[in-house]
Amino acid sequence: MPGMVMFRRRWSVGSDDLVLPALFLFILHCIWLVVLSVVLFGLPYGSDQSCSITLVDHGRGYLGILVSCLICESAIMWLSMRGSILYTQPREAVQYVIYIRLAILLVELVYAVVGIAWLVQYYQPCSDVTAKNLALGIVACNWLVILSVCITLMCTFDPTGRTFVKLKATRRRQRNLTTYTLRHRLEEGQASSWSRRLKFFMCCTRAQDTQSDAYSEVASLFAEFFRDLDIVPSDIIAGLVLLRQRQRSKRSAILDQANNDILAFLSGMPVTRNTRYLDLKNSAEMNMYKDVCYYMLFALAAYGWPMYLMRKPACGLCRLASSCPCTSMSSSRLSQSVTVEEDNCCGCNVLAIRRHFLDRDLKQVHIVYTSCHDAVYETPFFVAVDHGKKKVVISIRGTLSPKDALTDLTGDSERLPVEEQQGTWLGHKGMVYSAEYIKKKLEQEMILSQAFGRDLSKGTMHYGLVIVGHSLGAGTAAILSFLLRPQYPTLHCYSYSPPGGLLSEDAMEYSKEFVTSVVLGKDLVPRLGLSQLEGFRRHLLEVLQRSNKPKWRIIAGGTKCIPKSELPVEDEDPQAQPAAPANSCLWLHPSDLSIALSASTPLYPPGRVIHVVHNHPPETCCGQEDPTYSALWGDNKAFNEVIISPAMLNEHMPHMVMEGLNKVLESEQENSEREELEVTQPTNSTAAFITTQSELNSSHNASDSSSPCHKDLSCTPSLIDTEAVSVSLPALICPTSVNAHPDAPPPPLLDSTSASQPSLVPVPPFSSSPSDSHLETPPVERDSCIPLQPNPPNSQLCDDASMTSPSDIQGIDEFISPLRITPSQSSLLDEVPNSASGTFA
Repeated sequence: MPGMVMFRRRWSVGSDDLVLPALFLFILHCIWLVVLSVVLFGLPYGSDQSCSITLVDHGRGYLGILVSCLICESAIMWLSMRGSILYTQPREAVQYVIYIRLAILLVELVYAVVGIAWLVQYYQPCSDVTAKNLALGIVACNWLVILSVCITLMCTFDPTGRTFVKLKATRRRQRNLTTYTLRHRLEEGQASSWSRRLKFFMCCTRAQDTQSDAYSEVASLFAEFFRDLDIVPSDIIAGLVLLRQRQRSKRSAILDQANNDILAFLSGMPVTRNTRYLDLKNSAEMNMYKDVCYYMLFALAAYGWPMYLMRKPACGLCRLASSCPCTSMSSSRLSQSVTVEEDNCCGCNVLAIRRHFLDRDLKQVHIVYTSCHDAVYETPFFVAVDHGKKKVVISIRGTLSPKDALTDLTGDSERLPVEEQQGTWLGHKGMVYSAEYIKKKLEQEMILSQAFGRDLSKGTMHYGLVIVGHSLGAGTAAILSFLLRPQYPTLHCYSYSPPGGLLSEDAMEYSKEFVTSVVLGKDLVPRLGLSQLEGFRRHLLEVLQRSNKPKWRIIAGGTKCIPKSELPVEDEDPQAQPAAPANSCLWLHPSDLSIALSASTPLYPPGRVIHVVHNHPPETCCGQEDPTYSALWGDNKAFNEVIISPAMLNEHMPHMVMEGLNKVLESEQENSEREELEVTQPTNSTAAFITTQSELNSSHNASDSSSPCHKDLSCTPSLIDTEAVSVSLPALICPTSVNAHPDAPPPPLLDSTSASQPSLVPVPPFSSSPSDSHLETPPVERDSCIPLQPNPPNSQLCDDASMTSPSDIQGIDEFISPLRITPSQSSLLDEVPNSASGTFA
């Protein structure tokens, strides 16, 4: 950054991008230099053959070319590693070294031609095998280098490079009219260049009018996004690395603040005391969540055979082959009356859709209609009747082809084709068109009428309507719900991983009545929209401008968890920033951060958002524990920033969404079992026993130093002078006061306490009986805590004078869990026998 200017043209490569290409050529030429030297000076040649003499002279000349190439390539590497992304002055000499290297390349081209001529003339008559092999090696090496250089030039060629250089020159001279003309020409050239790239990427598709319009709109979007930006592709990669670490450091700084309402960050989202988790102990909310998990099966099945084989590579192929009419002559139980449009010859998509349900023993799901027709603004979908849930389900496929990608990228806002609107209802243009296509298809083919009349004896006429989809299908399903709701007012939509730029604010608020969305972790797509891209563009340029490290170190640092030495300085004080050299030529491009994309209406994800989040357990020597998943109600407007993470693409995959939803249920089931165990364990295994001071000391010495008591607490035998009493309880019991009443109820647990964290529950201390009054009870200065494990071999009394919160005990959640004191447990504690040899303090 900026792009190099050579031959009076800008190229899509920076002067700091040449480290790896020069290193590749340097290693290749070093190897070839060693091999060629050994062959020329270590092997004998026939001096009586003219072909051998000619070849030796040719090889010695090529050795000189190799030495000159090594010198140039080492110079390019050294210069390209200097400076920073924006500080380009130390790399100004790179272009002159490249001119020299290109001149040497011309000499290599001549040698390659001469080598081919020698092979044509001497290869057959020459009997010297060494000479012939050497000639073949020289020619192959020459053409390999020439071919790699030509491919690099093609990839870095910028069609608008000359116009770009002229525009920069005219802006310096302040020629307004010329500047306006060149800017217009540059914008047209960039749009045309992006259109050609898209057509090359979609070379195997048939050109249609709608597809041509999509090319133009998407090309204009890309041209506008990169407008007035003198950046190269590697700058974006380095910016993503820096932006990720910037986000992580900001989250850490927020948590380090003393007065802060944010308790933690789960999947990059702040968790406060006002965060609403799904109450899965409530039967109604649990049933709703189970429906969310259930209908994800339909969204997953819409992807057909590619997703089925990806999830089950071996067994899936065998099952499809056994049911496929191309390979199986017998009729299969999968043969149902279903209307299929444009499936392949073997009907693999329909078979895979049915197999998705049969593998889970959902035989009550019957497919009615399947459309595999795929085009721009025309998304595949299927309709099924679910007799178990008494629903008719429309499932829309997500992005699976380049045509779907064009639909995704047509992200302008379009008015929803609904007559009665409550405010301004705008939606994603490509998905609005897809929803209109599906609605038209349903009406023309009378598909819903066939579905509701599928089996009148089972009451299908009274079934409800459910619309589901993932990614592109999620956005299309949400907009289709708007179109069908006047006819089916009780319909409900489940939108999994919907795009962030989908609905305007008014439409988003209205959709909360009938749309439920699901977002997994740091998924990228629910955070993408034109307005979000504008903010992402601004933040990307900010971190690039603040960086003072070479690009190659930043990108290399991204592969090793981003060391802090490669990060930009995050100090708000301008004086704290590293000063650039006095004569530094910083980013000379006339644009700045104030240039934004065209004004676009902010669009948001639809409906009520269930955000499935998880923690990030620290890595240990034995690996990393599995994260704990939980579900909370998300704010639609909170998904306004792209969170850079290695998982931002993986967590968008439909099978990962399914897995995340199921893990929430598994976590809830484990918590329920743990709570039941906490309730029943004291009545079955609670025991009180008396140990002497000597036994306590021996157990103190023999205990494991890694236990919670040894890790952070100090065991104090002086707490009880002569005897100690240990009680086996599955929690950490802390008396709040010596004078607390024994019958006082314990305070409730805080709402913010999670099931995976330890809770300190104040309980009344054990009171001494009158018969034990002769024993001295030591004063308690602060809360005395008894960390106990189920059935410990030797329990210990520990005075925790330093522990004030559960967060001060690291790893304690592996041994203890929150305690709820019940009356039965309180009575058990009162039944501990007193004796002359011990008492409770």
